[in-house]
Amino acid sequence: MTTTTSLATHYEQFLELLTRAPRPAVDGRDAPRARYGERVDPSGGTQPIVLTRDEWIRNQIDLTLALGRLLTEDDVVVSAVPYELSFTGAEVDRVIEMVGASVISVGTSGTICPMPRLLGLIEQYEVTALVCSPSFAAELAGLAVSLGKRPADSTVRTIVCVGEACSTERLDRIGAAWAARTSALYGTPSTPTVAVACDHGALHLCDHRLRAEVRGGLRGELVLDGTPTGEVVELWPADRRCDCGSPSRVLVPLGSVESAVRGPDGLVSAVDVERIVFGHRRLAPHFACAVRDGTFHVTCAVADSDTPAADAMRRAIRGGIDEALGVEAEVTLVGVQDWSTAPS
Repeated sequence: MTTTTSLATHYEQFLELLTRAPRPAVDGRDAPRARYGERVDPSGGTQPIVLTRDEWIRNQIDLTLALGRLLTEDDVVVSAVPYELSFTGAEVDRVIEMVGASVISVGTSGTICPMPRLLGLIEQYEVTALVCSPSFAAELAGLAVSLGKRPADSTVRTIVCVGEACSTERLDRIGAAWAARTSALYGTPSTPTVAVACDHGALHLCDHRLRAEVRGGLRGELVLDGTPTGEVVELWPADRRCDCGSPSRVLVPLGSVESAVRGPDGLVSAVDVERIVFGHRRLAPHFACAVRDGTFHVTCAVADSDTPAADAMRRAIRGGIDEALGVEAEVTLVGVQDWSTAPS
């Protein structure tokens, strides 16, 4: 059976589940069909979130069709995404299985499967694809290099980045480190599949089931089905089409509301800063950015952070951010080997 036929079959099975009669009522109420999770609010506290069965399945359908364009039944996929009280890990596992690929679920806790062990698994089972955050992919590549390995020589040929807003410039840098093609997916803690990538790499809103608005115009906080998400995005106008021809609007993730500041021309995000940073070719794909007192505090990695050339690069990055975005930034360069202990 071909992958296309398999996907079509699973899609029909999903739709059949959605059209089944509801479970008999109990005490006059429909029995719940839901999945429970939690999200962290801006104050650091946790809030419960629930997906109904139908919402959960529809999220999986969209992700299955998207990953079906990237993966085949011959792929061995490492899923290094959050599991505990998160929808992401469970959804990614199910979707990889629907595509027909093999899955190795390692999570992100680093307890049972720390990164050195994961590198061993990649070699042992000839892993061909990673599903993880951009930071995880960059750190795993850095660890491999520190152990005398070349990530580009591994069997990994596809990296799907989730869970973290990332510029195409940094995705390209990650892909170069692994000699792999990169793609991205976008979701929120409450809606695991919000936008999926087309063949041109643009993220398209799943607007056949989601109603999306942006506070403040085309760039601002994303509101899904009337609920603020705490995430900043750019949403293309309906009359602007992607080169792929899809009528679905393109969505550009820009990070959390807390990681953005008001610039002279509007909201400036960490992803805007990231685009400027990775205009410098000598930088490794590591990147950290936090906002404190209205100033971006950026940390990047280079092979040697103590040379006069590194000082010049630091000044150039800071000046480039100021000139292009009109915001202040403090820039720290650390050696690649020191990234794990670098301040965020």
